[in-house]
Parts: sequence; structure tokens; C-alpha cells
Amino acid sequence: MNDIRRMTVSVEEKSVASAMWKRRIVLAVVAGITLRAIMAFGIVGDMPQMGDGPAYVEQARAILAGTVDHFYFPPGTALFTLPVFSLLGFSVFSEHLAGFCIGVFFLVSVVLLARSILASPRAVFVASVIVAAYPHVLLSTAQISSLPLTAAFVSLAIACSVRARVNDSAFWWFACAVASAAAVLVRPGTLLLPIVIIVSSLRAFDRTSLTTLAFAKPFLVTGLTISALCLPVAVFHVSGGHGFTLATNSEWNILLANNAYTPDYKTAHFGQRAIADLDPAAQSYIRQFFATETAEPASVAQRKRMLDSATAYMIDNPIRTLWRMSNRIRGFFGCDYTAAREMQLAFGYSDRVFSLIMLAEGGMYLFVLFGWLIWMIIDGSAVALSRTFQLGVLLSIISPHVLAFSLAKYHLPVVPMMICAASAVFSRLWETETGLSAMFGKHRKALIIIALLVVVIQVEHLLNLVWFR
Repeated sequence: MNDIRRMTVSVEEKSVASAMWKRRIVLAVVAGITLRAIMAFGIVGDMPQMGDGPAYVEQARAILAGTVDHFYFPPGTALFTLPVFSLLGFSVFSEHLAGFCIGVFFLVSVVLLARSILASPRAVFVASVIVAAYPHVLLSTAQISSLPLTAAFVSLAIACSVRARVNDSAFWWFACAVASAAAVLVRPGTLLLPIVIIVSSLRAFDRTSLTTLAFAKPFLVTGLTISALCLPVAVFHVSGGHGFTLATNSEWNILLANNAYTPDYKTAHFGQRAIADLDPAAQSYIRQFFATETAEPASVAQRKRMLDSATAYMIDNPIRTLWRMSNRIRGFFGCDYTAAREMQLAFGYSDRVFSLIMLAEGGMYLFVLFGWLIWMIIDGSAVALSRTFQLGVLLSIISPHVLAFSLAKYHLPVVPMMICAASAVFSRLWETETGLSAMFGKHRKALIIIALLVVVIQVEHLLNLVWFR
């Protein structure tokens, strides 16, 4: 009888605790949405679009006007903003509202990912708090950017794949496929992600009970869905004489990062300047490919010459190319700074103010990065994503940037996964019985080596940020 009472109390306590954590998670999400609203419509309410934001606005304008000839940038981001612009027209407010929607989508999708892969409700709450206040995305709430949108679709795809595997559900595989296809439309470099998701999910099945239908289902659903959503864009480009592609800027990106005038470390620096601002030799080099101020009107033949030139340079300069690739990999893990820089450019902040904002922006990323590395080295539990899977996702995201240029902000699509793993580690700091301190001691040398590597990467990153600002 006493045993039955204890079991009943235990169930009731767990139910109460679960409800408590759910309320806290909801409050964290509400707080995150509120912070984004304050940021987008209050603190930076008159901030113009920065970076690629103006291009996405013009792309959306052309889509609504029916004047699109081709998509220089992948169309996914502009398509996501269409409901806002079609209802409210084009203004600073509607631009900020579109950015706000992207920011909220990022928040909700990462919380869904956390709920799908974290066993502890405390860890889900920690993840919710981190993503609600994650400075890089919060500070950029008013901006229309492909990176938080990509991160949201990547989070959604992974969450749906976990649910599909657990429930053996065609519906969740379809949802995973739609999210994956959307990620590809936003940033085509994520095309390897669905392969990583499917292969890793199939490895988790019991091979003795894996039927042909269960094996084929994710491949068929994902392949057909991605084809249905992405092929029309490629066919549209072919019909207009622009080649079989989702965006026409790929060759230009590869050329920017692989020529004699590209900085060896910050290879994106070359592409962030107007042609008129380059030195005469660099200008002369660019002008051999097109005569306009940007590469957007470039023809298929001109784009082919860009790719051929970049390929020839890489073949003729293998050592320098390999060095640049290694630099891009290290730069990919550099701390965030672009939100602070854009605010400085928009509002004229001093370098001191910029440094303070960047300290928050980059500091939170490093906090999450260290938490993820701790999980990868000493924990590896309480997360329904294996180390191998997480490394596979990381490689699928980083691989396109090894060939073309890389910026620190390009790591954002893998940050949600890192946040979840880091939250599993941080939540255990409150649980003394887990023996986390003992594991720290056991892996002390590995942690020290990793910490030193991260510090070296950040120092190099910050020095180059100052040199090539």
C-alpha cells in the first residue's frame, strides 16, 4: 500500500514539475517575442536594411510586380516575406515586420527542436532562454536575412526527422522534407543536409526489422518534395537562358574567393566592396568578366568565365588555395560581430560602443560553442542526436563555404543544434548527482586543448576583423 502511495505521489510530482517547466518555457518564448518586438519597432525602429536586406526587398518587389527575370540571390528569403509585403506594401515598418517574423520563426523552431531532442524539461527551458535572448539574432531582428531563416528551417527539419523516426510517420517525413526544401531554397548550400538527416535516421533503425518500405520512405518523400519545390526555380532559369540553377550568384561567389587579389584570411572582404573602391589592378581583373557595377546581370557565358578563372587559379595555386580553405574553416567558427557592425554603420556608433555590443553578440556565441564542445567531449547523453549526426550536419553546412568565401555569421544554421547540446550540459550543473565535475576532471586535458584552440581561432579572427574591416 505504501509502495502504491509512493508511486502515485511520484507520478503527481512529475506531472506538476512537467507543467511547471512547460509554463517556464512558454514564458521564455513570450519574453523572446517581446524582446524582438521592442528591438524591431522601438530601439532600431528607423534602421534601414543592411547587408543583403535591400536585395531581398527588391527581389520581393519584383516577384509581386511579375518582373522577375532571374534570381541572383536564392528566392527562398524573398518568398518568405511576400505575405507581409503583399498585405502592407513596402515601407521601413513592413521590412522590420518581415525581419521580426523571421526572428520569431527562428525562436519557435529552435524551441521545437529542443523539445524534440532533449530529455530534460530543464534543458529545454535553458535552451529556450538562450535562444530567446541570443544577441546575434535579437540585434538583427529588424533585418531581412537568409541566415536566421535557414537556421529555422534546419532546426525544423531535424526536429521533424526525429519525430518521423520515433513514430515511423510519413507525415513527419513529409514535414522534414518540406523544411529541408525550404532551407535549400533559402540557401542552396544546405542541399547536403537532407542526405545527412536521412542516412543518420536510417542508421538508428534496427536493421533486422527494417523493411524495404521503411528504408525507401524517407528517400522517396524527401526527394520528391525537394524536387517539387526546387525544380520549378531551376526550370524557370533555364527557360530564361540563365542555366539550371537556383541562384545566379554562385560563380561570382567562387570567383571572389579564388583569385590573386583575394585576402588570404577574410576572403569575403573582396566581395563586400564596390568595384570602384578596389585598387586599379583588382578593378581591371573584375572588368574582364562584366562591365556593369555588379555581377547580377551577368550572362551564363560570363558566369562560366568566372568559374573557369577561379578553377584555373585554384589548380595553379594549390598551396595558397589550401591555406585559404583552412582559413575559411577557422573563420567559420569566429565569434559573431556583424549585427554590431551593421548597427555601427547605421547609427554611427563609436568603436567603443561597437565593442560593447559585439562583446554581448560574440560572447553568447562563445558561451554556446564551449557548451557544445563540452557535450561533444565528455557528455554525449540526454540529446537525441548522436555526435556523428551533429558532425554530419556541421560538415554539410560548412562544406560550401570551404570552396567559396566564409564569414563568421555563416555558422548560424548549426547554432540551434549547439544550443540544445550546450543546454543539456548547463542544465546538469544544477544536478550534483550526475557527477559532471568528475567527468570534467577525467577530460581536463582535452578540454584545455580545445579551449586553447578556440582562443587562438578567436584572436586570429578579431585581429583580421580589425585589419580588414
